[in-house]
Amino acid sequence: MARIKKKGTSGNAKNFITRSRAISELQVSLADFRRLCIFKGIYPRVPRNKKKANRGSKASTTFYYTKDIKYLMHEPLINKFREHKTFAKKLSKALGRGEVGDAKRLEENRPRYKLDRIIKERYPSFIDALRDLDDALNMLFLFSNMRATTKVHSKVVRQATELTNQWMAYIARQGALKKVFVSIKGVYYSANIKGQEIIWLVPFKFPQNIPSDIDFKVMVTFLEFYATLLHFVLYRLYTEAGLVYPPKINESRIKGIGGLTAYVLQNREETETGEDDNLLTEKDAEESASNTERKLTEEEISMAVKADKREADADKDNENENEQEKATAAEEEEKLDEFVDENKIKGDTLLQPKNEENEASKLFSNFVFYIGREVPVDILEFVILSAGGKVISEAALDEYTLNGGSDAKVDLSSVTHQIVDRPKIAKKFQGRTYIQPQWVFDSVNKEELQSVSDYAPGETLPPHLSPWGDSGIYNPAEPITLEKSEEEEEVSNEGDGSDKNEDVEEDKYLEAQKELELEASGVAYSDIAKDKKNKQNGKGKKRKLTEAEEEKELKLMMMTKKQRGLYKRMKYGQNKEEVRKKELQKKRVQLQKSKEKLGRLNQKK
Repeated sequence: MARIKKKGTSGNAKNFITRSRAISELQVSLADFRRLCIFKGIYPRVPRNKKKANRGSKASTTFYYTKDIKYLMHEPLINKFREHKTFAKKLSKALGRGEVGDAKRLEENRPRYKLDRIIKERYPSFIDALRDLDDALNMLFLFSNMRATTKVHSKVVRQATELTNQWMAYIARQGALKKVFVSIKGVYYSANIKGQEIIWLVPFKFPQNIPSDIDFKVMVTFLEFYATLLHFVLYRLYTEAGLVYPPKINESRIKGIGGLTAYVLQNREETETGEDDNLLTEKDAEESASNTERKLTEEEISMAVKADKREADADKDNENENEQEKATAAEEEEKLDEFVDENKIKGDTLLQPKNEENEASKLFSNFVFYIGREVPVDILEFVILSAGGKVISEAALDEYTLNGGSDAKVDLSSVTHQIVDRPKIAKKFQGRTYIQPQWVFDSVNKEELQSVSDYAPGETLPPHLSPWGDSGIYNPAEPITLEKSEEEEEVSNEGDGSDKNEDVEEDKYLEAQKELELEASGVAYSDIAKDKKNKQNGKGKKRKLTEAEEEKELKLMMMTKKQRGLYKRMKYGQNKEEVRKKELQKKRVQLQKSKEKLGRLNQKK
């Protein structure tokens, strides 16, 4: 006889475990369990049959994989959490008894933990860390724009601000910015690092109302993990680029307006060579001092001159060889591989490699931009610096004059473009091109300089579309024909109405004549009335299907139920996009009509 299986020892009941059971097995509190799951990347799961997974109970609960909970049992962080729990108990007892010395000693020896090992476990390669950087950047930029409250400490906000500024400074220095999109939520940026596209959102710097229904403990735990991850990524990026990490901060600038110019990015080679040069000069000084003390004979001098000549000839030969090697290496670098399509049937063109990964990195290299005080400096400064341009802001000049400086010392003759967001400019300077901020964004997105006349102050700007192509099938750039105005339609309807009435009267007269002829020939009136009804009923009948429609119906009949459902969902999505496109086109027509009416009224005035 086969052994009887016990209930809950196989299947869903074995593979899944409830949250309450997991907490009891790990012997931690709910808050520590949440933190542990966030750090280790373990999330709730939904079993196919909840009743079987919950051993017959229908109560709603949260499930986890049993193997994940067993994996957490060996986590060293659990011991750290327990040590912190005992530390909190001892500290509260010491403070309750008034033992200040013991409390201070306990506070100095507070148990601390690091997430370095967990970061290495979750992201074994650097590319894995870059792929998961989107959420980290979004969270850090969100907290950097928050104000410090009882739930969010000022240290958290300060750390998030430092990390985000270091990230932006690196992107601007390396010219890795690819795309920009200004939306209602904030500004979306896209950068390409080591072949990975990273998209993040930077909210606008407005005063924020912090909602009360959000659990900030969970968000701060995520922030702690993401801050450690970004530290790792930034250290790797800075060291590979040959930059000093963390970058130095110009205290005088950071106290004022701040911005990316406050972060001074230094090369490691410059700092190292600076120290080596000092050492060499000291050695040379000692050697020169020792050489002056001793006297050289004439034979020694002649031998030394001959040796110097030989060394000079050898150095020249080596230099010539090195120059030839460098020239050949440069030619090899310039000659990139070409992918040739040898197939007879030509398909899509193969993408050829380029010398520069990002064409927009040197787009503004010859320009100096003067940003007006009505324009947000932080957004435009980052985009312009990433594209190789230089920035002078009016707000920084105002601060400079307030601190005792004079405008006469500042040279503005090199300014090529002035960014303004006003319909009219009272005073214009010769040699400057006046543009609106959107010109910068559109030029970076399209990787070429746009026409300045379309972005002049007071001009109606072209539509600012998402550069990722997620706007659907509607394209606001394509031309659209205006429909007739209501007055023209009414006039045309009045003119056509009289003609239509005359045609209807003629048709009725001809029908009456036919009926009279049929009655004269001996046909009964009842038969004529039946034929009339049959004709009217035939008009409402279904039209015959064309060959293409019949073929389409046959294909639908041959599909499986799953394929048919998928096809219907696909058609539903396409129809939805078409309806949305028609609505947007209708709105656009109405806007154009209203603009034309306003133009006519202004002309009359």
